[in-house]
Amino acid sequence: MTNHFDTTRRILAVLIGLSIPLSTALTNILCPLAILLLLAEGQYKQKFNTLRQHPVALFAILLFTFLLIGLLYTPVPLSEAGRIVDKYREWLYIPFFILIFRDQQSREWGLYAFLAAMGITLFLAYLMAISGWQVGKGTPENPFIFKNYITQNLLMALAAYFVAIQAWQKPRWRWLLSIVVLLAVYNILFMSAGRTGYLILFCLIVLLFYQAYRLRGILLGCLVLILLSVIAYTSSDILRQRINKIPKDMAAYEQGDKHTSIGYRFEFYKNTLYLIAQHPVIGHGTGSFTHEYQQLAEKHGLHPTTNPHCEYLMIGVQLGLIGIGLFVALLYLMWYSTRYLKKEPALLAQGLVVTIAVGCLINSLWLDTTEGHIFAYLIGVFYGGLQVQKLQGFDIRRDKNR
Repeated sequence: MTNHFDTTRRILAVLIGLSIPLSTALTNILCPLAILLLLAEGQYKQKFNTLRQHPVALFAILLFTFLLIGLLYTPVPLSEAGRIVDKYREWLYIPFFILIFRDQQSREWGLYAFLAAMGITLFLAYLMAISGWQVGKGTPENPFIFKNYITQNLLMALAAYFVAIQAWQKPRWRWLLSIVVLLAVYNILFMSAGRTGYLILFCLIVLLFYQAYRLRGILLGCLVLILLSVIAYTSSDILRQRINKIPKDMAAYEQGDKHTSIGYRFEFYKNTLYLIAQHPVIGHGTGSFTHEYQQLAEKHGLHPTTNPHCEYLMIGVQLGLIGIGLFVALLYLMWYSTRYLKKEPALLAQGLVVTIAVGCLINSLWLDTTEGHIFAYLIGVFYGGLQVQKLQGFDIRRDKNR
């Protein structure tokens, strides 16, 4: 029976990794199925002990628990607040994914499943761009396939980084993997309009050089980044158009024109900080952002929004500085814990942390189904084998397979 559960769990893990970048409907079916499987296989005491000693799982649970506490003082109906809880369910998925990926084989298969899905996406993007066939949601000039161009570019940047790490760590396959990385980078910079992907890619390039050469790697990474930026800016029409729009929008904002993407973002940030200042400690309550911002917009004649396009600010309005602190603590523990993983998973996990930390500065990524699910999924992949013990705080022990 145990072998049957293990086999089914691994199959579900692979299917989830494939489905998240490709199909939201399948993702919403397979993730609950995997959780039901975990519940059905029993061993509750063992699983409880694993989670209570795992700092990443604990802080994810603590963050989600505080979100539930926020229901007690929210100004909106529970039905509306409950929809926000549902959007943040991926925080609760983190400990479940940690349990799902408790063995080395599952973790390897899970990572390859995500990379396979992105490989399919990359192939179809090139097919659309070269042939002109409508095989996805975008156009041959901006070929995004299964998700919108913002999501696809972010995931492609993360996948390119993962493959680059594997090229570094697996000399036998280095040339083949390097070609895949170059194709992915070209797709990001020359075929997509997703500026979030540009930023994530640039940050991951600097991280990669830091991982290889430490402090001097930061300088080398910045030099490579400058060279790559110049090449991309002068050669990529779509990137140049997207980048040129930033200073134009900023100039318009300084002249009083707020009706641009940058202008709206600045207004959202400024007004959201004002809302946080009203209840800085515990926030306005779960699901309160739209309600509070709507009231502020009506009072001052502002453009309304349901999203400040910054996860830290979104959490801050609802859960205050305590919520932001818990979220930052989760990211810190994820980074700190990488020193107790094997080398390759540690390098991969650090890229995930940078992607979440930087991406959440300019988008509310955990509110987005695909991003939230893939983050929770990959946290399970990288931290599922972390063995921990609570001794004078968190004493994180090394992966048993190290």
